[in-house]
Amino acid sequence: MGGRWTSQNKRIPDTYLNFTAVAQPSMVVGDRGIGTLAIPLSWGPEGELIEVFSTDLIDGNSLSKVGFTAFDEESKVLNLMLSNCYKALVYRLNSGGVRATATSGGLTARAVYPGTKGNQITVMVTETDGIFTVTTFVAGISRDTQPVSTVQELKNNAYVEFSGFGALTVNAGISLTGGTDGTVNTATAYPSYLALARKARWQTMALTQDNEAFAAQFASFANQMWNDEGRYVQVVVANYPSADDRAVLNSDVGAMMGSVEVTAEEATAWAAGITAGASIVQSNVGKVFAGATRILNERTRSEIEDALERGMFILSTNQSGEIAVVNDINSLHTFTSELSEGMQLNQVVRVMSEVGTTVTDTWERSFKGKVQNNADGRSTLKSVLLTYFNELQRLGAIEDFDSETLIVGAGTAKDAVVVEVAIDPVAAMAILYMTVYVS
Repeated sequence: MGGRWTSQNKRIPDTYLNFTAVAQPSMVVGDRGIGTLAIPLSWGPEGELIEVFSTDLIDGNSLSKVGFTAFDEESKVLNLMLSNCYKALVYRLNSGGVRATATSGGLTARAVYPGTKGNQITVMVTETDGIFTVTTFVAGISRDTQPVSTVQELKNNAYVEFSGFGALTVNAGISLTGGTDGTVNTATAYPSYLALARKARWQTMALTQDNEAFAAQFASFANQMWNDEGRYVQVVVANYPSADDRAVLNSDVGAMMGSVEVTAEEATAWAAGITAGASIVQSNVGKVFAGATRILNERTRSEIEDALERGMFILSTNQSGEIAVVNDINSLHTFTSELSEGMQLNQVVRVMSEVGTTVTDTWERSFKGKVQNNADGRSTLKSVLLTYFNELQRLGAIEDFDSETLIVGAGTAKDAVVVEVAIDPVAAMAILYMTVYVS
């Protein structure tokens, strides 16, 4: 692969990769599978990243976090992401909403979060032999039951905060009302989201809104993460013609899933999910968009070739009739000696990201401030790195690794160490050229 990738003594923060410190330092290949996105919600905390696992959508735990499950229409975008990665960091774009409330006698019930989802909450009080049972329903389904004698004994649950004094009053169910979602102020919401994302651990971010100014903001953020923070993440945007960066995937293809439309903007969540969920020895070339039945703006063969030349991440219908990824590429299409065509392949970027984050993580956890910068200390570091690169080659992430290219030396500063190494990332087969001779 042409070009060169280097990282020398950068002061980079923790990369949050799996690592266990032992007496003899060691390295393990990092994990992947975390996406992030910002969307309007009718439930959930404001001003923070909400951790939602793919299992949460299925088992219902996501209801108390974001106000819906996999079986609700509102889950479409988050479902697209979590269908291919194990965790999403969700930011609630809207703010300034009102919590729903209700009062019965001396009891006041208030929704934990602002939003119209709170208007679907009902609190019922029954009594048997002097013991009151307080049940919290959400959309008609019981979510919490507490046997108590007085209001003061009630404990807050995932949906309602209780307050008041004295005896409880039996009722057939009081409905919380007055909950509102608030509004989306993109001038402040997106900067606040990106500030939180800068400090969190994730691999791929989706911008699910079609706005060129926001796309430019997200692309600039991703570039800063690479160049300033040493965080090798990627963002997925839609319809951004200026995109030309290994950190940015640019797509403009939507699809139908039966009668449900997935716009190009919503499809960025799916692309982000498969990108975050792919391993360093896995390509998304030919990745099938499960459930998709038709492409909204399908291209001809010549249009596909033109889109690929412009660094577009697109879908097409394969010979089996499935909707699938044409090529697993990012938007980089202006190549230089430092950024060769190989860096357009997302699988190659994943390998480079793995090296950068895992080496940095191991350095900070096991060497920085812990090992003397002398010949023995540098030899230990080199040994650990050598084992790591050999493991990458065993996994098939790199090939033709020459241990002689790994150099660990003293830097100019007394406490500095300089590492140089040459690696050749492997990419999956994506293009077939065949010549058939007929005799």
